[in-house]
Amino acid sequence: MHEFALYGQVTKNDHHRMLQQLAGYTRMQPQDVLEIHLVFKARQPPGLDNVPSAGGSQGIMQPEAQKVRAMLNAGLYYVQLVGELAQNELKHTANGDISMTSGNGNGNGNSEHDKSTIKWTFEFKDTPDPGKQAISSRLLYRIPFEAGDFVEFLNAFGYEYVSRYMLVGSNFYDQDTTLFVHKVVQLPQVPADKAISDVSFLSDVSKLQDFDRSGGYILQASIDVVDGNHPELKDRATRQLLGHKEALKQAVDLTPGDRLALDTRLPSVVRR
Repeated sequence: MHEFALYGQVTKNDHHRMLQQLAGYTRMQPQDVLEIHLVFKARQPPGLDNVPSAGGSQGIMQPEAQKVRAMLNAGLYYVQLVGELAQNELKHTANGDISMTSGNGNGNGNSEHDKSTIKWTFEFKDTPDPGKQAISSRLLYRIPFEAGDFVEFLNAFGYEYVSRYMLVGSNFYDQDTTLFVHKVVQLPQVPADKAISDVSFLSDVSKLQDFDRSGGYILQASIDVVDGNHPELKDRATRQLLGHKEALKQAVDLTPGDRLALDTRLPSVVRR
């Protein structure tokens, strides 16, 4: 699967107006979204530090050593476990923020009811394609997780837990496009074994701190295509996204995402 996308910035003061414009544009009411994102990173292959970085007594010439290190270091990415809250568990507070319904506001974050309302999905997003592009394009994999110890499962496959955050926002849909207006909020950091079970913060999302201190939002217009290498499907997705860009240009400037900002690769391992 491939993701094609455009991105735009929405200021805090323009957020309500943006929601109203998108509601009129898509002829639908916004659908509230709360997504918990757990970030994992791939562990470097065992023994990578033992590969020499230069020739000498080891008997490996520098170009060959560099090739071996590059091969072992390739394919190391950050991945995410995304937990989406059920729509019937969301409500609006008096100030317009999104929070949980009273049924989950017990504060302990460990009830079976809490777990049953969160749908977890393993998500891998590649780094966007290089070169000057009209839209951002990248490989995408999503795999639903049904039951079990997800963190331990990923650990067994070589991914270690790093941190977590949450997306708070609203979805709109038009043709094949999802228009997602959202902000990123910080979550209390906990050990890996508590990353999923601790959801006590859901009782009052408004108390969580925004990553963007200005309170700004992001508008992501995206289309997921089963075969992004198919020319006809790619052209169709591109036309749709550029059509939204033109239609919404008075409200928001939609552009391809910065490739470095969307890079999901781990930094090259430095020999210690």
